[in-house]
Amino acid sequence: MSLKIFVAPLRYVQGPDALSQLGEQLDIIGVGRPLLLVSKSARKVTGEVATESLRRNDLPHAFTDFGGECTWDEIERVRETCIKGGHDAIISCGGGKTIDTGRAAAAASAVMVNKFPPEFIPRIGASVACINIPTVAATDASTSASSLVYNQQGVMEAALAFPTNPAMVLVDTGVIARAPARLLVAGMGDALATFFEADVCRRTGTPSFHTGAQSTMTAQTVARLCLQILLEHGLQATKEAEAGVPGPGIEAVTEANVLLSGLGFENGGLSAAHALEGAFHLIPNRFETHLYHGELVAFGTLTQLVLEARDPEFLERIFRFCKSVGLPTTFSEMTLTNVTDEDLKTIADGASKSIIIRSMPEGRSQADENGRFYDHLSIFRALKATDALGRSIIHPREEPEV
Repeated sequence: MSLKIFVAPLRYVQGPDALSQLGEQLDIIGVGRPLLLVSKSARKVTGEVATESLRRNDLPHAFTDFGGECTWDEIERVRETCIKGGHDAIISCGGGKTIDTGRAAAAASAVMVNKFPPEFIPRIGASVACINIPTVAATDASTSASSLVYNQQGVMEAALAFPTNPAMVLVDTGVIARAPARLLVAGMGDALATFFEADVCRRTGTPSFHTGAQSTMTAQTVARLCLQILLEHGLQATKEAEAGVPGPGIEAVTEANVLLSGLGFENGGLSAAHALEGAFHLIPNRFETHLYHGELVAFGTLTQLVLEARDPEFLERIFRFCKSVGLPTTFSEMTLTNVTDEDLKTIADGASKSIIIRSMPEGRSQADENGRFYDHLSIFRALKATDALGRSIIHPREEPEV
C-alpha cells in the first residue's frame, strides 16, 4: 500500500474578535517574545488591537514593516531583525506576500521545489515559530508550509517548501469582513479548485506535490467539505462582505477559503486548474485589468472540468455558482476582450508544460520531446469551450421565473 501523509498547522483560531485574543493564544503555544511583520494596510486595521492584547498578557514584542515584495533580501532582513531582537516567533500580518516572507524568515531550512532535482537550503531563516494572521481571505496560503520568492520586478524566482506548517493561524473575521468583497470572492475561486484537483489526484494515484505521498481519506473529506461550503454559503458570504458584516456566511466561507482549501491542496494535490493559473501569466499585457490569483484559478477550474468531460448538469451548476458570486466564466469577464487564438495557444502550451497537470487522466508521467505533460491542443479547445459555456448560461439574477 502507498504511503499517505497529512500535514496541518498546529493551531487554527477564527472568529469576529480573534485578534483581541492574540496574547492568550500565543501564551498557550509557548511564544513569549514575538516579532510582528506587518504590511502598511495590516498595521492600520490590526496594530492597535494586537498591541493591546500583547501588552495585556505581558508579552514583549516588536514591529517591523513589510517591504512590499517577498524577495531574498527581504527574507534575510526579517531574519536578521528576528535574531538581533531575540524573538522566538515571527507573526506575519497581512496578505500573501507578507505571509510568504515571514514564513521563510522563520523557517530553519527549505527545499527549492521549482528546481529539478529539488535544491535543499540548510539554513534560510531564524528557526523560530511561524504564526500567520491573514487580513484577507483571498487565498489559502496562510495554512501551508510553502512560500514563493520574487525579484523586485515581481518575477518569481523560487518556490520553497518548509519542514513544518505554521504553529498557528489566527483569522479575525471582523477584519476579513471589512476588506473588499472581491478579495473574499477571489478566495472562493482558489478554494473552488480544491476538491476537483484533490479528486483527480486521487483517481490517478498522483502524489501531492507538497507531501510527496498519497492523500488520506481525511484530506479528501476536507476537500469535499470545502466545495460544499462554497456552494451552500458563497452567495450569502458575498452579500455579507459587500455590507462589511461578519455574519454566518463569512464565517463559513472564511473557514473554507483559508483552512479547508489550504489543507485540501497541500494534502490532496494540484492539477490543471493551477497549471492554467500559472499559464495565464504568460500573457499579462492582454488583461485589461489585474486579476487575482483566485479569479484565474476559478476559470482554470472550469476549464479542468471541461477537460474531464464532467456531467453537463453538474458543470452548469458550477458555472452558475461562479456567476452568482462574481467569479469569471468567460474571456470577457476576465477582461480578455481582445484575446486571440495565438494567446490561447500560448496559455495552453504553458499549462501543458506544468508538472502538476500530469495528474490529469490524460496526463503523461514524463514530459514529451517538447516538454509537455498534456496535449496542448486539447487545452486550447477546452479554453474556448469554457468561454462558450460561460456565455451561454444566463446569470442567475437575470434568469426568468418559471
